[in-house]
Amino acid sequence: MKKIIFNRPVISVLALYVFILILLNSLGIFLPEKNSFLINNTNKYTTELTGKVITEPIQKNDKQQFVLEVFDVDGQKIKKEKTLVYASTVYNIEYGDIVFVSGKLNIPEKPVFPYIFDYNLYLQRENIYTIFYQQNFELIEKQPNKIKQISLKVKNNIENKIDNFFNSSVSSVLKSMITGNKSSLDKDIKEDFINTGLIHILVISGLHIGFCAAIFMFCFKLLGLKLNYVYLLTIHALFFYVLLTGANPPAIRAAIMFSCLLIALMLNREPLIYNALALSALIILIFNPQSMFTASFQLSFLATFGLLYLYPKFSMCFGKIKNKFLGSIWNIICITLSAQIALIPLLVFYFGKISIVSFILNLIIVPIIPVIISLFFVFYISTFVSYYVSLSVSLLLSYLLKFILYVINYSASLDYSVVFFAVPGIVMILFYYFSIYVMFEIKNKKVLALLFVLVCCMLLNPFEKRTFTKTFEGKKNITTHIKERGNKNIIIFKEIQKDKYYFNNLEQYLLAQGIFKIDELYINCEDKDIQAKLNKVQVDIILNSTYKSNF
Repeated sequence: MKKIIFNRPVISVLALYVFILILLNSLGIFLPEKNSFLINNTNKYTTELTGKVITEPIQKNDKQQFVLEVFDVDGQKIKKEKTLVYASTVYNIEYGDIVFVSGKLNIPEKPVFPYIFDYNLYLQRENIYTIFYQQNFELIEKQPNKIKQISLKVKNNIENKIDNFFNSSVSSVLKSMITGNKSSLDKDIKEDFINTGLIHILVISGLHIGFCAAIFMFCFKLLGLKLNYVYLLTIHALFFYVLLTGANPPAIRAAIMFSCLLIALMLNREPLIYNALALSALIILIFNPQSMFTASFQLSFLATFGLLYLYPKFSMCFGKIKNKFLGSIWNIICITLSAQIALIPLLVFYFGKISIVSFILNLIIVPIIPVIISLFFVFYISTFVSYYVSLSVSLLLSYLLKFILYVINYSASLDYSVVFFAVPGIVMILFYYFSIYVMFEIKNKKVLALLFVLVCCMLLNPFEKRTFTKTFEGKKNITTHIKERGNKNIIIFKEIQKDKYYFNNLEQYLLAQGIFKIDELYINCEDKDIQAKLNKVQVDIILNSTYKSNF
């Protein structure tokens, strides 16, 4: 392990760069106030912007949403800055358009409770600090990047053909798996994938890039090309596919890693897989340093590192298995186990829960994914050749996808398929990974056993027992959480205006701290269905009165 870190310059440079980014983040260098000019215009009723549409507009209810790269504000030239625009659907807006818009700039709302998904912070990590609500619109000219424009046209063609041959529930899942478009994905279906630990198959990542690389190489070999040309064309095809799917960090990471491996093969050198992983991380962080603080980046790289580091150790537990079928099953188990062990702390940190059925479902579902991707390539090519062939292949794909949806929906509906945990602290997470290192690098079995027990105790550690009073003030409500002696939890809720997400957010906040019961809930509204809305947290007493302290 020491050789991996210190004897490879790329890894050393990455480690230093990561340390610098953490330091800069702690010093507040990435705060909106220090990076955004547009944020100073949010107090104006109307602001005029001129910029370039750099993403494909997507439908959001009665609006279309896109990212605008602004270079002019109220006639003043500025350093290019991104804003998220919500515009009327009456305008035909496309990627690459240079547009003039007027409207209202806003700062995205922050969540009232801690441990809730912070959309404001999510946008900040994408270097977007404001949201713009369009009132007037004018198209100036079109200046699209030709390669990206072509990739978007291919993507739209793929999605149109998916919509034509598949019903809505199946097509939304297939579009997520092939093009990374989740805009039409049903909320309940997405939640089922999350709760069963299979959301990764809907994210374009190493799983998809690896299968696509194999398919591209197979197709290029059929053309009778020399092996080096096959590798070179595969690299270009992979990056075109990454661009087509939105160029998210997991896809870029996988494409860079596969490219490094193929270049090594072209040069007749031994592939250095850890170097490839470090190089891909370094390239992504150079172009967007804030990616390092996103869940997507962290989960993607930790899962890959877990596979690289843990898989060889698990796979050799029983030596070389001669039976090919049993060997394949054992390989899938080792791959799944390696990724799961690497991701457990971060999954609890970001989502506050772990799927109990995830391990088994990954063994069942993941082997089907290469079949689906391969069949989709056949389906898409056949749409240009024969309607009946494409129809036949689409029926087979539909059956496979319906099987996956059935298994996931059934598993997600099982009692205790998901276990909730208190969100661990950074120290606890670091201790977990240090313990894994010790378990495999230090041979003292007693030390290993002690560390394992300590890790389990830390992960299962209940919410702190001290007393406190916390108040959370939002635009629509004010909530006070009082923790008294004897681990008694009291919630005082004052409603200012209706908020349909309130009880869901309250529940997430409580579960993230390991609280599964509210002893007393004081409310100032007539809502008789509160217990149903808090379906994972028990409420003992609901009172329409004022709380009186025992102290």
